[in-house]
Amino acid sequence: NMVSSLFAPLMSFMGLPGEAALVLVLGNAVNLYAAVGAMASLTLTVKEISILAIMLSFSHSLLVETALAKKIGVPAFKVVTVRISLAIAAGLAFNMIL
Repeated sequence: NMVSSLFAPLMSFMGLPGEAALVLVLGNAVNLYAAVGAMASLTLTVKEISILAIMLSFSHSLLVETALAKKIGVPAFKVVTVRISLAIAAGLAFNMIL
């Protein structure tokens, strides 16, 4: 409840409830399967599920994939910044489109 109430104002810009922050955290920190499991436990509309899926397509498994990108010479800060920025931009855009 604390996480959802903390992130509720930010998530509302993307048309998502505060509880959706948990889905994003799990998808970014663990993997997409964890995010899908968290999504299944919430009561979300088709629009909210679509927005979450689009956002997670840009920024999933950040820890593992950033480590891989760093290993091939791409700066970790740039990888994380670009992926999270794209996820937020997609969330904002698709909230207006859908």
